Amino acid sequence: MRVKTYTFEDVRTGMEVIKEQFGPDTIIVDIKQNVMNGSKTAQNCCEISIALDNDPLVTMDNSLGEVRKKTEAVWSDAAKYLSDRLLSIESDMLTDRLKNYPTTLKVLYEKMLRSGLDRYLALSLVSEVFAEMGSLSENSLKAAFLLKSRLGKRISLCTVMSDDASTALIGPTGSGKTEAAKKLALAMKEEGLDPLIIAYDPVKRGTYSEYINFSGKTGIPVQFASHAGDLKTQVQNGNEKKIIDITGHSVHQREAVQCLPGMRKLAVLPAGARDEAVDQYLSAMSYVSIAGLIFTKLDEYDRFGTVCNTIVRLKRPIAALIGGPEAKDIVIPGPGTFGTMLIEGKTW
Repeated sequence: MRVKTYTFEDVRTGMEVIKEQFGPDTIIVDIKQNVMNGSKTAQNCCEISIALDNDPLVTMDNSLGEVRKKTEAVWSDAAKYLSDRLLSIESDMLTDRLKNYPTTLKVLYEKMLRSGLDRYLALSLVSEVFAEMGSLSENSLKAAFLLKSRLGKRISLCTVMSDDASTALIGPTGSGKTEAAKKLALAMKEEGLDPLIIAYDPVKRGTYSEYINFSGKTGIPVQFASHAGDLKTQVQNGNEKKIIDITGHSVHQREAVQCLPGMRKLAVLPAGARDEAVDQYLSAMSYVSIAGLIFTKLDEYDRFGTVCNTIVRLKRPIAALIGGPEAKDIVIPGPGTFGTMLIEGKTW
């Protein structure tokens, strides 16, 4: 299939000519009005693009299947052409909108795109800044501050440090729950809280030696539960601020959360997880009231904007962001955290 464009004085005349020459079933893929005609602009001049089959006319002895195949091929190519055309128009519209903004906002927009932020979200943010500040948005510091604030308002937070409530960590296998538990415990200890980690993994118990070494180095106590009843008993004993690291095994994870009905539950997810995988896990855990999310392994990805896209899309509170292997590689976010990391880079 090829696309050919013809110029006419007006759309009505063009459509009549095309129907007469190519038949009433000709596929129209694009119509442009008020286009340049040579060196002048003709008010009613238009271009009409149609889809043409490269092959000779189908002869009478063609089978019906061959005719249908060619028809479907033409429609498929036409649909692709239209899709590409719409993307091009969309891109032109975004470019035209940006032309009206000060250089400072254009620079911020480009920074957000390089960080991986969705271009529509990035444009929406700079538009909000321009609408509120007008010419004052030429001040780069003030514009960046307001942009960070605007992004922060789109993301809700889950506070885990300011109360004595215990927290259960759930998440798929390999999502980083153990690292999250250790870093949360260290952050709580620095805040003067009294954390206790309870590791619950009835099958593998692979993290036990790791936790013993961690406890020996940090002084943070660690306990181990081998079944749901044991877990429930340990949670009820003592007044420490408990962090329960629950195995990613789906059956045992369900057993654990069901015996902790009133406890705050945070889902731990790797920053690089595909949207489909995240949605699938959260859907499978729909029987759990998830208070917030923790994103881990941010050190493995340079484009924080892609994580922001997921966070904004999910519309769930965020409790923590975790980077590399060091104890300090954790951020308990505030309203301006996401904008700062997006524009200035990592904060650890």
